[in-house]
Amino acid sequence: MKKAPMILALILALSSGLTACGGPTDSETMSGDEDKMTITVMHRYQKSNIGKSPEDTAVLDGLDRFRKDYPDIEVVEEQLQNEDYSIKAQALAAADDMPDVFIVPGSWMTNFVNNEIVLPLDTELGKRPEWRDGYRPGTLDAGTRNGQVYGIPIAAGPTHLIYYNAELFSEAGFTEFPTSWGELMQAGQRLADKGINLFSYGDKSKGYAISSWISALTDRFTGPEWTESILAKDGAKFTDDGFVEAVTIMSDLASAGYLNKDLNSIDTETMVNYYFEGRSAAFVSGIWSAMNIVNNAPSHIKETTRVAVFPGVEAGLGHALSSSGGAGVYYSINSKVEPGKKLDAMMTLLEYLTGADSAKLMAEVGGFPAYDPGTFDTSKLHPIALAAYEASAAAEATKIFDLWFDASIVEVINTEIQGVMAGSITPEKFAESTQRAYETFLNKP
Repeated sequence: MKKAPMILALILALSSGLTACGGPTDSETMSGDEDKMTITVMHRYQKSNIGKSPEDTAVLDGLDRFRKDYPDIEVVEEQLQNEDYSIKAQALAAADDMPDVFIVPGSWMTNFVNNEIVLPLDTELGKRPEWRDGYRPGTLDAGTRNGQVYGIPIAAGPTHLIYYNAELFSEAGFTEFPTSWGELMQAGQRLADKGINLFSYGDKSKGYAISSWISALTDRFTGPEWTESILAKDGAKFTDDGFVEAVTIMSDLASAGYLNKDLNSIDTETMVNYYFEGRSAAFVSGIWSAMNIVNNAPSHIKETTRVAVFPGVEAGLGHALSSSGGAGVYYSINSKVEPGKKLDAMMTLLEYLTGADSAKLMAEVGGFPAYDPGTFDTSKLHPIALAAYEASAAAEATKIFDLWFDASIVEVINTEIQGVMAGSITPEKFAESTQRAYETFLNKP
């Protein structure tokens, strides 16, 4: 029996106005032809993004290959934009009417598992060990609960890379990206003297700070053990020195005037445009921004852009080249699906969407797949895309906080960090607020 609904009544009411693509999934659904099996799929990848987005390109290619290789299986596909997908998927989940195969962001996985919406896949993956064992270390983690895999990852890679203008840094006296925090602040001052921000920063929509900055910086000080202790409820606190020091670095950059003053009122698209315009010498983002630069940056910006990560910290416990990363989006299967030919076909479909061939194509067009592509043709990759891939492969992945911490804690971090960056809240007060949210979460029945 299903547990209590996880979606608010407002979302449930919304489902009445949406066309469901779900339906019976506990038997092989036929569509007129008794020999033809039907699999319903809902996702957020767009044909218009083929060639522009590595993830869209690889996933949709996998769908095409599956259809050609299995003409007797009808794939009924629904493509939605990101925001529309989020609204509809949650509404269908509340109505217990999900399609056969669908996307689950890692931050949704706990709710979907607790409410028995998604099927555990360990048994099926155990029948396919070569495929199962090809995923990069850690990429299955956010799709795993209580030792069971519920989601197959699509793309991975860091949420923290630094894209920087090598020419501007050279003019400031640095032939490579600074390798210490002292050098970075020195570069910030020299750039500020020229009227240029060290970093452009845009957290209007909230979530940018925790994903691309806080997760990586905290690990610089604490190492991954602190994060694991927080998750295990094993004694670590948000008021611990390492977490406070990580946020202090961000606060110091803002208070020194090395970031744009409108940092809380612009989004990440505007943030990147500031870099394109030469208003900043660098910005922090994930691997996805590599292709944005390749496709949209002015030629002189494209030619001078290089890729780095934040420097290590003295006496820090984290790996000097660590980056918050891993897989954030997963394909899952409806929990109503029973073992048999249809489930076997769905697993084959997931291998086409996320496995070796899809991974190789994703890597060749500038993405970072969750499945290890092995050796692939890099000749067509723009140097920026190749540099981002190599930096991603070299980085030791650490957990992205917003995929792992409880939503109540993430909300406090997302809200309070804006006060820190505006100078109205100290890092210590920010840490105390986050710890209170954590303790409330710990005391939940």
